[in-house]
Formats: sequence, structure tokens, C-alpha cells
Amino acid sequence: MALNTRMWMILAGLTLLMLTGCRGNVSDKKIDFIDLNRAMELHDQWKEDTNKVLFIDVRKHERFAEGRIQGARNIRVNEIDLRYDADPELLKYDHLIVYGENPGSASARAMAKRMIEAGYNTVLKTRVRLFLGGWVVWDSTGLPYDVDITYEFGDENEEDE
Repeated sequence: MALNTRMWMILAGLTLLMLTGCRGNVSDKKIDFIDLNRAMELHDQWKEDTNKVLFIDVRKHERFAEGRIQGARNIRVNEIDLRYDADPELLKYDHLIVYGENPGSASARAMAKRMIEAGYNTVLKTRVRLFLGGWVVWDSTGLPYDVDITYEFGDENEEDE
């Protein structure tokens, strides 16, 4: 009887381990890649309801400030903390579209994998998508974008020349 109970406990432990899984095993096969046409469709949905779609720009803040897809937020890979559950603020979106500088952006791919690993995709809902074209493709087509306009102020005591 004790052996039978012990076997059930081991089996339950192994089952629990398999269900929770080991983090860090997200392959490219789990990423939902989208092209420019699909990104444009999702951007049109964003225009209709800004709470349905979020474009996530993973580039450095300086590049983000110079130009980004209209409505995008700048979130870096290290800001997705795997020690905690998925951020409820991001979970409210139906679509989380990750993009980087160009089609070969390793940081955009890493962000998509990290977000999947953190639980933003579920069995019932795929939120995270990777826009392969990135900023370079979006910008080259003349689609809507935002920029940060910053002004540098000189010394107020200086006189105009």
C-alpha cells in the first residue's frame, strides 16, 4: 500500500512538472509571423479601437523617438519579467504586434519568444505576433508613423547673433 501511494506521489509530481514546463523553450514554430499586409490590417483595427491592438517597438529609445508605427509603445525585452505573471495592462489587447528595426531583428524575435514564454499567448488566444518587416519596411511604404519632437534650448542669457 505504501509503495502504491509513493508511486502516485511521484506520478503526480512528474505530471505537475510537465504541466508547468521549463521556461526558455520557445521555438520559432510558436511565433505567429505576419507580413506587411496583415500588419496594415491590424493597424486599421487599432484606428477603430485603440484597445484591441498594440504595436510594440523593441528598438532603443532614441530610434523609437526618431520614428515608429503610429500608436506603438516602446518596450524592451528586459522589461518583460518572467518571474511574474503576464502584465494585465498588456493582456487587455487582442493583438500584441512586436517589431524591430528590420526583417532580421534578433531583438524583436527575442521579445516575441519572451512574451510567449511569459504567458501572453494561451491555448485559446494567440496575442503575440511578430511583424517581420519591422520599422524599415513600414517607413519605406509611407504608412502612418509618430515621432517625438524635442527642442534643445540654449542658455536663456545668450543673445541672438
